[in-house]
Amino acid sequence: MERSGVSGLGVPVRVISLARAVARQERFAAECARLGIDYALFTGVDGRAELDRLMQQTDVPGWHSHMGAPIAAGHLGCYASHVQLWQEIGNGPDDIVLVCEDDVVFHDDFPAAVQAALKVAGQWDICRFAKIRAKGAICQGTVDGYLLNAYWGPFTGNACYLIKRDLAARLARDFWPISRAHDHELNRFFAYDFRLMGLEPFAAHPEDKAESFITGQAMSEAKKFPKHKRLPYYVQKLANYVRRLVWLGRHGMLRASDKPLAD
Repeated sequence: MERSGVSGLGVPVRVISLARAVARQERFAAECARLGIDYALFTGVDGRAELDRLMQQTDVPGWHSHMGAPIAAGHLGCYASHVQLWQEIGNGPDDIVLVCEDDVVFHDDFPAAVQAALKVAGQWDICRFAKIRAKGAICQGTVDGYLLNAYWGPFTGNACYLIKRDLAARLARDFWPISRAHDHELNRFFAYDFRLMGLEPFAAHPEDKAESFITGQAMSEAKKFPKHKRLPYYVQKLANYVRRLVWLGRHGMLRASDKPLAD
């Protein structure tokens, strides 16, 4: 496995953070020092500062239909940040990179969880260690006491994940225009033909203390359309359940297994 640097985890660690998020960066530095993890910052895209440019890369009717909500500048910045980092990873020398957001909190077993995922790297293309939602888990097997799960339901949250270089390059090219929140688009793995997995129990979680650069203070920018205007959202949400099930079935991933995995 070709790698360019040592992080204490065996893979490079890149942390997405806005230039103005100094307090978050200080907290993240302390978190990594606690576990002996080295990392490099990746300056994220400030959605509010670059809203005009990002709107030119956004399918506005698609967003309204797919999200059932108005567009938030923070969502656009988050989306562009991950995609631009993927482009850098895709052009880089590392086969696998750990991507984190600056509000992630690592559990004490996080290094062990990363090592477990790397042992079975042949089983996934993206492996998440944290979640916002993780519904409909289907265990594909076990490794070092962890479950490697696929999901037929909503599996969202970008706080911490491993991604392979080849997939990062492909997604960086294909993820435009923006028509959903970034983690919602990733949950459409069937459209991009890749294996999105989670390692449970999750060894990290996001903790923004209600001070989100995406949804604002205390979720103040998390707006939704009235329910009667959200019918297209509900229709596509139901359709995505079916599409995930079909893709997983075609790839032989619907039958749960608790057997140990071998890469």
